[in-house]
Amino acid sequence: MKNRRTGTGVALTAAVTVGVLSFTAASPAYASPGTPTPTPSPSPSSSVTATPKGLFTPLKYQLNLKGQRQETNYFCVPASSSMSLSTFGVNVSQSTLAKQMKTTASAGTKGRDAIPVVNAYLKSRGYKVTSPTDADGNAVVLMNRVSGNIGDLRRAPVLAVWMEQLPWNKGKIKGTRVGHAIIAYGYDKTAGTVTVYDPWKPTGGTHTIKAAVLAGILQPGGNMYYISKL
Repeated sequence: MKNRRTGTGVALTAAVTVGVLSFTAASPAYASPGTPTPTPSPSPSSSVTATPKGLFTPLKYQLNLKGQRQETNYFCVPASSSMSLSTFGVNVSQSTLAKQMKTTASAGTKGRDAIPVVNAYLKSRGYKVTSPTDADGNAVVLMNRVSGNIGDLRRAPVLAVWMEQLPWNKGKIKGTRVGHAIIAYGYDKTAGTVTVYDPWKPTGGTHTIKAAVLAGILQPGGNMYYISKL
């Protein structure tokens, strides 16, 4: 695992190497071990509100997602991408994605390699992912993007975050700007929260986090695989 600013080694409390996600050439991200790719089905919500991007976006919604843990310490991007693709009915393993995304133990996964792979799976289904930057530090934009993907499209987007800043990792990871990839699969606009699945084995799993907190720990330079129709 690398320190984003200096390129020097970053140590976790346990001796591990974590997989790097880069949406741009200079911005990395990370995660943990995994299970076979599931095909989730959505859990409906009764409360809806009109939005500019869709006739009815639920005030809260959560996909029925079977989580995955990373198969290696540097497979956060393949693991998160595998879970995201499963919400489209695409069943592809982490190891297959890792090969296609050119994931390595030393460099993790770069966005320029990962996004074309994801889009190759989605093209025939009429979707694509891009990597916008406008949710960085902006809870309103983040919630709009997450709720649009999950509530309107019934799909789960990958998010790029700083691993050591996740609330469940506080005090457990040494270093700063440790890149990581997780997946969002639920939200509650009234509570202002996002439900995520973190594939990192030691501290991961399902967590609910305030959108304002999550927006503040997104990686700049492209911080999610934003899903849209072709």
